[in-house]
Amino acid sequence: MGAKLTIQPASTDSFDVAIGNTATIGRTRENTVCLSFSPLVSRQHAIIRCHNGWQYQLIDLGSRNGTYVNDQRVVMPVTLTDGAKIRIADNILTFLEHDDESSSGEHNAMTLVGSSTDHSVVESRPVALLVCDIRGFSTMSEKIPSADMAQMLGAWFRETGNLVAQSGGTIDKFIGDAMLAYWGVSGRGTADCGTAFAAAKMMLSLADARRWQNDESFRIAISLHYGKVTCSNVGVAAERDATIIGDAVNTVFRLEGISKELNKRVVMSGDFAEQMPELLRKFTDFGEQALKGKSQLVRVYGLTE
Repeated sequence: MGAKLTIQPASTDSFDVAIGNTATIGRTRENTVCLSFSPLVSRQHAIIRCHNGWQYQLIDLGSRNGTYVNDQRVVMPVTLTDGAKIRIADNILTFLEHDDESSSGEHNAMTLVGSSTDHSVVESRPVALLVCDIRGFSTMSEKIPSADMAQMLGAWFRETGNLVAQSGGTIDKFIGDAMLAYWGVSGRGTADCGTAFAAAKMMLSLADARRWQNDESFRIAISLHYGKVTCSNVGVAAERDATIIGDAVNTVFRLEGISKELNKRVVMSGDFAEQMPELLRKFTDFGEQALKGKSQLVRVYGLTE
């Protein structure tokens, strides 16, 4: 099962664009869906990604005029259903699922948030994992108008997505205001964990440089883990974006939860620390911790502020 967009501009004929694992939407020609004829569209306006092998998500990238799905402004990533109406400026994009699995669409070489690796083979491999979550998001969403929240959150997704892609990582999925990314191209744990940790530090810098519209601090929490995952397309067409599954994925999400209990902006597992022993002087050893849903204790380190 594949998908496509039927684009109906305000003043020209409609046209179709097939979607592969990612489709970027914007005013410039490097986008999968180029709306250059529409001046109210941002250069990088929105992106559609397939995750879990079959679900398509639409994410606004901090556009000034917003992205709407079925007349609701996109604040958090939105899962698209067949026939969903996407409005960007005065353009209507209809999301349609279809059965032609051979249509992967144009894999945009300039796509900043996504991956173009060959997912036709199921494989198990060790990777460095990172989960980044916005702290206090629910409380802040009650204080800030939805339009301002959408622009702030979209800009954050765009910048962190670009950061991950430029460092050679892959974003696996967005879950609410949280992002899961991984690095495993080099096949060397020390190199992959080093790159993931460098990305984490840059994310902290990006967060420290911004504030919410009500001038409160923009705070994030990051967890890091190193472990083996299964990378597959979950039985769906290989053109779709693969997803990673396994105990290591559960562990890194549980670590993100414990970072709140420890009041640390960055935590990492002992498995991650073993790959980067020189980092330990920057971290406090909190010993073995019981993570929710796991029978085995996990050694946890927290970044010393």
